[in-house]
Amino acid sequence: MSETTQATSTKGAAGAVRTYEARAYAASGASSGLAAATIRRREPRPQDVQLDVLFCGVCHSDLHQVRNEWQSVMPTVYPCVPGHEIVGRVAKAGSAVRRFKEGDLAAVGCMVDSCRTCSACREGQEQFCEGPATFTYNSPDIHIGGVTQGGYSQSLVVDEAFALRVSRGSVPASRSDRTGCSTTPPGL
Repeated sequence: MSETTQATSTKGAAGAVRTYEARAYAASGASSGLAAATIRRREPRPQDVQLDVLFCGVCHSDLHQVRNEWQSVMPTVYPCVPGHEIVGRVAKAGSAVRRFKEGDLAAVGCMVDSCRTCSACREGQEQFCEGPATFTYNSPDIHIGGVTQGGYSQSLVVDEAFALRVSRGSVPASRSDRTGCSTTPPGL
C-alpha cells in the first residue's frame, strides 16, 4: 500500500496538527465486516516514529471491540480500525527519536500513549495510567481528535516510548502475534 501524502491540518486537543491520509480496513458498525477505508494519521512529531505496517495479528479483543461487545466499559466508536499486534518498518523518525532510525523494524502493542505524569507512569507502569492510558484503537486521540485507529492500516504513528525494537533475524516479522495476546494459530 502506498500512503496518500497530501498533508492537511486537523484541530486536535493540542491545537492544529498536520495529518495525512492512510488506507485501512474499518468496521462501520457492530454487525458489519471490515471494508477498505481512508483514515487520518498525524504527521510525526519530534518524538514519533511513523511505521509502514507490515503485519498485524488478529486478537480476539479486536473482534469484541468491533462487535461492540464491551459497550458497558468501552463503547465502540465507528468507524473502528482494530489491530494492536503490529510490526512495521520505520518510514520516518522524528528529530528527537533516539532508539529508531528509518528502516528499523518496530512493534506496537495495545498502548500508544499515557499521561506520563501520574505515579503509575512515573514508576514505569503506564498500563495503570490514571490519565488514562491511550489504547492503540478506540481511545480518545488527543492529537487529532476523534479516536485512535489501529494497525489494520498501511501506516501508524506512535511516540517512540510505546514502540518496541525488533532485532533483525530475532523473530520473523510476520509473527506479529508475539506483541500481544493473539489467537493467531502457530505456524501462520
